[in-house]
Amino acid sequence: MSGQRDFRKCRIGERLDSLGLAARPVDLIVPAKSARSSGGLVRAHLWSGIVPQRSMLDLGGGLLSCGAELIVIQLCSAQSKLDALLDAHASAVRAEAELAAGLGLEEGPTIDHPLKWERIRRLIAAAVVACEFAGTYRLPADEKNVSYRASRLMSSASLASAIAEMGETSGTRRAARVCDLTLEGSASPMETVLGLMLTLPVEYGGFGIERPQLNCPVDVSSCREEGLADRDVVTPDFLWPEQRVAIEYDSDEFHAARGAGQSARDATRANILTTLGYRVFRATSRTVRAPEGVALLARQVSHALGISLEPTTPLQELRRRKLYLELMPRTKA
Repeated sequence: MSGQRDFRKCRIGERLDSLGLAARPVDLIVPAKSARSSGGLVRAHLWSGIVPQRSMLDLGGGLLSCGAELIVIQLCSAQSKLDALLDAHASAVRAEAELAAGLGLEEGPTIDHPLKWERIRRLIAAAVVACEFAGTYRLPADEKNVSYRASRLMSSASLASAIAEMGETSGTRRAARVCDLTLEGSASPMETVLGLMLTLPVEYGGFGIERPQLNCPVDVSSCREEGLADRDVVTPDFLWPEQRVAIEYDSDEFHAARGAGQSARDATRANILTTLGYRVFRATSRTVRAPEGVALLARQVSHALGISLEPTTPLQELRRRKLYLELMPRTKA
């Protein structure tokens, strides 16, 4: 495949349409710069590195698609010029300095270096994709009508294996970092957002709390034998098993998709965990729709875990706001 002409010649578009993949342009991997082209049908990406085993999905008829692990690695390997960001940084510095001077403020404004933030932002964007692939929901192209209860496409272990197979490059080094940030088992976009806000390093804008288990089953059969539960297993949204702390996230969209009884099931699950001595926190879409709500929840959870949140500098506080804005617009509650 070498761009727009071969795409038409091989009638790839029709074959993709038959599979329900109608979005255009289609992202294609090409082996050489001479094959790169971009247009309304095709957007070509140069890839001359190793393709890990079992990283391609056979769609039939010789048509292959990248698997989840290779997509994450490609995201981490993508490069682009950042001259525009540098210009924007210079403009932002001047504008904020002029504003501060006009307001009679003596202290200079807190401004993040755009190159440093852009590297962080890209890692976070790749981590969001990795969480989706390692979770049980799917975001469509228009980010509406999220699909729930989907099969997981990868795990942190399978991503780490693909990275190791490809060897060390700048892209795989970033992918390894993304692997460390990925949360497995997320059941909804907002669980991913909340989980990343709580667990990402403070220098990235997160709260630096240790990673919990997401939607991991807990055996409560002993509780059922005593008549204190109506099931043998519960699956809290977020669980820190050693500290016996859990969070239940009540998603408006998820509950609407699962039916009116979902709230009752969630309440029963939380009550069972409380009976077993777990400290269960409840979070709603309203909780996470304001940075202050996320910060309060982080303080409460860290207190229950017996840890103190790391103090933040003005720059880290700025990044926390930027991280929140980076994550929130991409999802629905």
